Amino acid sequence: MKNIEEKILMADEEIKQLQNKRKKLISQQKQEERKKRDKRIYEKGAVFESIL
Repeated sequence: MKNIEEKILMADEEIKQLQNKRKKLISQQKQEERKKRDKRIYEKGAVFESIL
């Protein structure tokens, strides 16, 4: 029985690690999207400013 309990604990720990990894990757993706969005905004602003 103890062996099964140990496997359950190890699986739970692995789940926690994967959830944390998922959160980190989602955060990284959002940050990259923000950078791309900001770059587009700055470029459009620069084009608009050059017209004026």
